[in-house]
Amino acid sequence: MSTLQNTADHQRQTTSSVNKGLRLSPLALLLASCFLPSAHAADQVLEEIKVSTTREQKRDYEVSQTRTATKIPVALRDTPQTVNIVNLPVLREQNASSVQDALQNVAGLSFSVGDGQRDQVTIRGFSAILDQFVDGVRDDAMYFRDLSNTERIEVLKGPASVLYGRGSSGGLVNRVSKKPFDTSLTEIGLTAGTAGQRRTELDLNIPSSQKGTAFRLTGALEDSSNFRNQYFLERNAIAPSFSYQISPDTKVLLQADYLHDKRLADQGIPGYRGRPVDVPVETYFGAANGKERAFIQSDVYSASVTLDHKFNDNWQWHSVVRSYDFALNRNYTTNTIKDGVTPTLTIAHASRQRNENGTYWQNELTQKLQTGSVKHLMLYGVELGYQNKGEFLRSRANAATYNLFAPQLVTLPALPDNTPVSTSVINKVDIAGVYLQDLMTITPEWKVMAGLRYDQLRQSRDDLTPKNQDLRRTDKTVSPRIGLIWQPQISTSVYATWNRSFQPVSDLFTLRNNSDQLKPSETVNKEAGVKYDWNAQASITASVFDMSQTNIQVADPANANFSLPVGRQSTRGVELSFTGYLTPEWQVLAGYAWMRGRIDQSTELTSAKTPFQGNTASLTPTHSMNLWLRHQLTPQWYVAVGGRAESARFASADNLLTLPGYGVMQLGAGYQSEKLDVSLTLGNVLNRKYFVAAHSGANDYNMPGAPRSLTASLRYRF
Repeated sequence: MSTLQNTADHQRQTTSSVNKGLRLSPLALLLASCFLPSAHAADQVLEEIKVSTTREQKRDYEVSQTRTATKIPVALRDTPQTVNIVNLPVLREQNASSVQDALQNVAGLSFSVGDGQRDQVTIRGFSAILDQFVDGVRDDAMYFRDLSNTERIEVLKGPASVLYGRGSSGGLVNRVSKKPFDTSLTEIGLTAGTAGQRRTELDLNIPSSQKGTAFRLTGALEDSSNFRNQYFLERNAIAPSFSYQISPDTKVLLQADYLHDKRLADQGIPGYRGRPVDVPVETYFGAANGKERAFIQSDVYSASVTLDHKFNDNWQWHSVVRSYDFALNRNYTTNTIKDGVTPTLTIAHASRQRNENGTYWQNELTQKLQTGSVKHLMLYGVELGYQNKGEFLRSRANAATYNLFAPQLVTLPALPDNTPVSTSVINKVDIAGVYLQDLMTITPEWKVMAGLRYDQLRQSRDDLTPKNQDLRRTDKTVSPRIGLIWQPQISTSVYATWNRSFQPVSDLFTLRNNSDQLKPSETVNKEAGVKYDWNAQASITASVFDMSQTNIQVADPANANFSLPVGRQSTRGVELSFTGYLTPEWQVLAGYAWMRGRIDQSTELTSAKTPFQGNTASLTPTHSMNLWLRHQLTPQWYVAVGGRAESARFASADNLLTLPGYGVMQLGAGYQSEKLDVSLTLGNVLNRKYFVAAHSGANDYNMPGAPRSLTASLRYRF
């Protein structure tokens, strides 16, 4: 029986019984929870229901507990930071096929084209290019992830270096993987769409007679096209995992996965005079033989071993080691626009190869103790790791020239073997970090979360080109966090937090002669908010934040070969979210964010000779919102409506190209039973023309959103 369906009937009964006792107006509920002693007792009963259920196995949108923000199992309301979660029921109802699809359900972020080769978002005005994680372990290789082995996606807003080390300026994205469980499952999924999607999925779980021991296998095969000319996607993914209960107190989890992803190297539509070029959304500006000369192929292998041991009621140990190997073969074109009576676009043809591998090892001890009247939940952590990254790039300029508004694509030959090499480097990174966190319960109403991390990060760059620009640097950093939580009743938390993160200069940023001498950039976040459990199966979060990043590397006006650490960027904002049941029949996932992102200090000038200082940060919409509202018509049938909206954004920090604001609507409907699930989604119902992503550092790569399309999926459980 399905991991979703085998508890669906119980979930509906539980939901109904809980909500029958909650047929009060929202105002009445709020007043009762705040002022009546009996309401506090009722909340305690509701909380017990909430914690005791396995929410990942149900069709609920709301998740009450996560480790992403704290690495300890605490309720979200005890987390002094904003966390948005998109779980499996939402992904399936929306027929989400990518990380970008999933993150359409999160406000306060916007999307980058990621050079057409990777998942990349901007969170609260800061690029999260290095901030991808899986089960809390860094996964920063640059590729498109598959969702066949994903249970849910969690977005932690704000700096997180206190637990995760470098990066995490605006936040991070953590995928929680599917793991073996104690119920048999054999599920086959088929997905097809009018835009050309063709996908098959497998989910097989075989439990043992010994509780806690099971084998699981997930996988996917895909051969799809979409609305973009010449687009293709060939993908296969497989992820076996095995959990073994060594003893009642010791469990080991073995996981592996492989992903092959080959697709058109497509970065969308170039910009012209402050807007994306006004051409049909399907227009592709690369090569007539894109499948042979403009493709991206990623092959990713990874394996991990996780050991959990409970010494006693007060001490637990969690250890995970993860290794990966990533190979990229990227053949693509880049754009140069020339204005005139007939504007033209000239493409260059390039080939970039990446070979990367690495290992991370995290060891964490949690301890419960009491000093006087204060209860402590301690976390002691050590992280060790390394990464080896090789990159090779060669390109040929002036490969072809097209009419900007009516491109007639040419067939490109292979790059000659004697094409000059512009990049040939080997980068090595060694990481060592220790961290400490304490969640202190001062009284039942007051809690303090404090944390501190020390990192030593060594980097070396071996330049194999004639330039021989070798660089070496070692950064030693301290990342603190302090948060105060007040709970006037068990259902409500008011919090304030301050934390700091760091991002060293690395091979992914502009390197100049003194790049190995500059301090890491630092991000400081101040945030306050309220988290309220509407009922046993719904929660509301509201927060305000003020973030600023300093020591950003900018060009020295007196010497373009050197950098100055004088850049400063800040974002202020407000976020609201609601997740869970409005009534037994209505469930919602909704969010809204208001942001003001600004380049506060910079000595650099744009290509138009205007200053960066004072500009709005790239891909930082003032307003962004998301909605997914489902109505359960019968125990089997549902309908849903939703969408996403963003106000205008600048494609890059030079503010020379604007992506217009947009709002798109999505409809859904489905049937869910013990053995069969069917879901239908109609995307972009009104067939709006809009742009969903841009480069963030350039203006010539803007990806249009998909036109109206219908997608259907069927999942059958044996």
